[in-house]
Amino acid sequence: MKRDFPGHIAWSEARMNGDHALAFVAVRSRSPDTQPSFHLVYDRISFARLADAITAAEGALNKILRFDARDAPVFSSPEC
Repeated sequence: MKRDFPGHIAWSEARMNGDHALAFVAVRSRSPDTQPSFHLVYDRISFARLADAITAAEGALNKILRFDARDAPVFSSPEC
């Protein structure tokens, strides 16, 4: 899933890490030559299945309100 914001593009990602999956929100500035940064969401939570991590990452993506001065996402929920 992807969302467009003024000045940024964000998308959900999930990756396997050994026997568990992690949920991320990836963010890239619209400025030329920028690399995406990956933000681990739901700190200290891992998922048994990749599908569960994907669902969690998509939920976190939907909770992005804006971006701070360091281009980090600001979420509507402290859980993210």
